[in-house]
Amino acid sequence: MSNGLEDLVVSGKELDKELVAEVLSPYLRLDKDACSIRPLGPWNELNAKEKILLYLIARKAMVALGFDLGEEGATPNEVIHDTGLKKGTVHPVLRDLLTDRMVDQSKDKRYSVPNYAIERIKNVLSHE
Repeated sequence: MSNGLEDLVVSGKELDKELVAEVLSPYLRLDKDACSIRPLGPWNELNAKEKILLYLIARKAMVALGFDLGEEGATPNEVIHDTGLKKGTVHPVLRDLLTDRMVDQSKDKRYSVPNYAIERIKNVLSHE
């Protein structure tokens, strides 16, 4: 018999794969052979913040799918290289996202999206 408290317990490590697919599918595909993202048409309508968030969620999905990525987190240089965004854009956006708690930063300066932020990011992307 549950006392209700157990219903509140979630694992921060548990990834909602359906939510991730729902967030990513309008904007990109994941290329397993090249271990990279393949932007779709709507990607071009996004601002830098949205592209960076989607890129970081895509890395999370790639790790969950067993891609040979190494790790989920990305350095600013990886974000710049893989998204085509400019250095002068990426660094301030990452700092803002960190302040807004939409991304985390590891000790080795890699950025990633915490699982709890994915629903919030979905709302940002739908401009709610």
